[in-house]
Amino acid sequence: MEFFLDKDNYCCVKNTANPDEQVIGDFFEGDIQGIDYNVNLFIDVINQIKNDEIENWQGAGNAHTISITKDKINIFNEFTEMDVTIYDFEYFLSLLYQWKKLIESRTINQT
Repeated sequence: MEFFLDKDNYCCVKNTANPDEQVIGDFFEGDIQGIDYNVNLFIDVINQIKNDEIENWQGAGNAHTISITKDKINIFNEFTEMDVTIYDFEYFLSLLYQWKKLIESRTINQT
């Protein structure tokens, strides 16, 4: 999965044929967007669950509902009704950190 800034400086995901990556990419673009607060929220929630500080978490954004438990992360697109279940928390965290880095580079480029 590749992330990039488009010509208008928006955070984007390179199109992929993998349906799971499409759902994740749509979630990043549509719900997390280029907003530092949003990406930090998901990083914090996942870490709280991993550290047994909270049992689970669920939230709805612009187009997706995300449910996070000790065992898995489920992202459901409310419009297409496609979903993906992620069992590898480290993989998803790595995507979040890559997205965060992209957001930070965007902020630097805007000044």
